[in-house]
Amino acid sequence: MRIELDPGALKGPRWPAGVSVRSFSVADTEKLHGLLARAYRHGGGSVSDLDPWREQMFGDEEYDPSLWILAEADETLVGAVLCWTSGFVKDLVVDEAWRRRGIGEALMRCAFAAFAGRGTRVVELKVHADNARAIGLYERLGMWVVETIADD
Repeated sequence: MRIELDPGALKGPRWPAGVSVRSFSVADTEKLHGLLARAYRHGGGSVSDLDPWREQMFGDEEYDPSLWILAEADETLVGAVLCWTSGFVKDLVVDEAWRRRGIGEALMRCAFAAFAGRGTRVVELKVHADNARAIGLYERLGMWVVETIADD
C-alpha cells in the first residue's frame, strides 16, 4: 500500500489516555522483539528469534533508530512502528490487549510526520491481503493498494 504525503495536510496523532510515545533505544531491543513475537503469533507477520532478528534489523543499511517509534503505557511497551529510511514501514504492531484504541493510527501518523520532516513524499508498506483490519486502518489513513502479490 502507498500514500503520497502532503506535509501541509498531515494530521497529528491522538493518543489514548496514559499512552506516551518515544524513539527506540538499543536498551529496548528485547522488549520490542517480545512485542513483535506476541503481536504476530496469530498471523499478520512474523519475526525470527532474537539474535538473528537483531543482527538483520540493526545491520540493515536503512536502519535508523529515530524511525522506530514506540508507544508505552505504565512503562510497558504497547505498540511500535519500525520504518526504513527509504519511506517503508517495515512493521506496525500493537499489543493485543491495547488494540482498537487508536494506537496503530497514532503510530502511523507519527511515522508520516517523521518521513515528511525528512522530505520523504511517498510511504509504502506491505500487508497480508487477508488482514482486513490492517487494510481498513491504512485506507482510513489515505493509503491505497498498489499491488497484490499471491502467497506462495
